[in-house]
Amino acid sequence: MSFRLIVSLAFLSVHLLGNSTDLSDVGPMRVQSLEFAGLVDKARGDRRVPVKVHYPDATGPFPVIVVSHGAGGNWDTHLAQIRHLVSHGYVALSVEHVGSNTEKLRQTGISLRSLTQMIYDAGEVIARPVDIHFVIDQAQEWNRGDATLKGRMKLGNLGMLGHSFGAYTTMVIGGMRPALDWIRPILGSGKGLGPDLRDGRVRCGVALSPQGANEPFFHEESFASLRMPLMGISGTLDRQQNELPAETRYQAFDYWPTAQGQHRFVWLANAKHLDFTDSSGSGQIARPSPTRADVQPLVKAATLMYFDACLRDDRSALAALNAEGLRPYLRGAVNSVEVKSK
Repeated sequence: MSFRLIVSLAFLSVHLLGNSTDLSDVGPMRVQSLEFAGLVDKARGDRRVPVKVHYPDATGPFPVIVVSHGAGGNWDTHLAQIRHLVSHGYVALSVEHVGSNTEKLRQTGISLRSLTQMIYDAGEVIARPVDIHFVIDQAQEWNRGDATLKGRMKLGNLGMLGHSFGAYTTMVIGGMRPALDWIRPILGSGKGLGPDLRDGRVRCGVALSPQGANEPFFHEESFASLRMPLMGISGTLDRQQNELPAETRYQAFDYWPTAQGQHRFVWLANAKHLDFTDSSGSGQIARPSPTRADVQPLVKAATLMYFDACLRDDRSALAALNAEGLRPYLRGAVNSVEVKSK
């Protein structure tokens, strides 16, 4: 038996057994951070695009993950999840979308109405994916010449993660086209599908609380143009906008085009919308959720497994990304998991 085959079997047993290692735990690498708070996109009237870069304190290059927060969030909204991934050998580019961030929410008044206005805003619906294009361009420049980041990023192995409005952003970067019907001011005809904002440099994505086919983001037809492997994670209490039931997210997986078994949809019992973010360690006060601590171990493990599969070509990780492989990470109220693939 060759050494390569022995190593492959060892990795497979670790992922499949689940109890050999805890993939939700912090990895062996120390995390460093670098802030680009004043970054602006001159092509869009000097729109600010703040980015916090997190990287392992080790020799690279490492695969890269772009992170997009939800409405009213900021570059630290997913800090604990980011540090988990970076400690396992990833670079994370945490983007702040200034038209739908915490600062904007405070300016307009912290309310459900303000959050709703953000997700219906035509400018922000289009601007968010363009922020991602811009940040990837910047990462290419940093990788060529920045004093700290030069050579650290493996940009041919690039993924994306986002929650809620960030899930929308991730899905559009993957090729899905936004619906025009509900956003204001009206774009184009105000009906049907919006522009193609895909970025082919992103190889795969993780959408936390991915949207279904309904107001305000997508039509059934929006999903057909998805061109990258995608994993969605949601739960039975993760209601969609306008009080649509969580099942709207679950059912939309039927509209995703097949991807030779590379798509996944993870469905958790009793998981709520806010459970899919974790800003621990940032110092900010996150909106509380009694089941966040139950959800986060499974989210961290599944996300690491999916990115290892897509960005490190670890077939054993993808093979283990099923209900049996995730069962060791169930906690408390989150007592069952279903995993669909296509």
